[in-house]
Amino acid sequence: MEGATLNNLLKEYAVQGLLTGSVLIVDDELPNLAVLGSFLDGDYTVHEAGSGEEALAIAKLTPIDVVVCDQRMPGMTGVELLHNLRESGIDATGIILTGYTDTPALIAAINDAHVFRFLRKPWQPEDVLTAVSAASNSVMYQRAARRLLELLSDRTTELQRTLTELKSAQQSLLQLDRLVTTGRLAAGITHDLRNAMSSLVMVEYEVTAKLADPELVETIAVGLAGLRNLLESLETMNQYAKQKRLAMTMEYFDPSRVVRDAITVMRMDLNFRARNLVIDAPRETLPLLLGDRQKLVQVLVNLLRNAAQATKVDDRIWVTAATDARGHVCFAVEDEGPGISPEVRDRLFEAFASTKNDQGVGMGLYMSRLIVENHEGDLQCTERVGGGARFAIAIPPAELES
Repeated sequence: MEGATLNNLLKEYAVQGLLTGSVLIVDDELPNLAVLGSFLDGDYTVHEAGSGEEALAIAKLTPIDVVVCDQRMPGMTGVELLHNLRESGIDATGIILTGYTDTPALIAAINDAHVFRFLRKPWQPEDVLTAVSAASNSVMYQRAARRLLELLSDRTTELQRTLTELKSAQQSLLQLDRLVTTGRLAAGITHDLRNAMSSLVMVEYEVTAKLADPELVETIAVGLAGLRNLLESLETMNQYAKQKRLAMTMEYFDPSRVVRDAITVMRMDLNFRARNLVIDAPRETLPLLLGDRQKLVQVLVNLLRNAAQATKVDDRIWVTAATDARGHVCFAVEDEGPGISPEVRDRLFEAFASTKNDQGVGMGLYMSRLIVENHEGDLQCTERVGGGARFAIAIPPAELES
């Protein structure tokens, strides 16, 4: 029953060519080789060797199923030969022939060399033929089991890879569905926000025209700047949800302006105003960038807002703009907060991977990454030297037309 099951498996998986039909006979006495070869030659391809060394050389060059060897040979015994074959990775099955009652050799043959059968001299041809046939079946089953295990391992690896791909596809579809839903929500909020802003713009115009208190004018201007940035962020999210890409308004601009505009927007955030801000963005040393300035302002505002939420009153927040070793413009936001664990950092820029538990939808850093990548740059988060988090945006400078 077990043999039939194995044969069915071999047929199902198209496993063939397990046996070569080759038998290697080894004996230091030539007459014995001639006799053995004479009655094995009809059913098998027979190879002959007069010593263990010669047999090893043949087996390393020629696929062999069964080795029939004399135990007592000069230089290398039969057990030693079979042991050396096994050490060389040759999986032929061994049969030992001997005319001596040698118990230690028997034990060694079974335990060390894994000999299939031990035949006493004088042997009968039918005994040898029966032993060789059984040994051939044994090596076939061993090879079949090994090959089926290899196929099973390959199938398991393939199934695991397919399962991983399916999970990834499922996650992508889930994110896409959530993204579409978020885009629809953003579109509704954008519509209402535009209506509210129209009224505020009229208020700003009236206040400015009537030369109202400068602080009031500035407060309204800062508030409108923040609302415009929020509106831009929502429109960016809605656009990406619909088109799966970001539309870029390309222009040349000074990187230090991105820093100034982002800080202007953040001035309406009371938490941010309660932090100690350190700015280093020298205009004269930075090359121009080509891209969507307003979208990069959105990114920097998002990083500054995260820094404000991660810190306490009077903590420091650093915002810098400088060139790195590659000549890229590097914007950096650092804070003195608790930092971000490596586990969270690994998924920080994925969609809906919020670090604020129920306080965020996890789209800010995801959209920031998309915006930066659309500028052929990269956005990274590392641990700040001295504690806290450091977010760095690196963008290649514009190639100015001559």
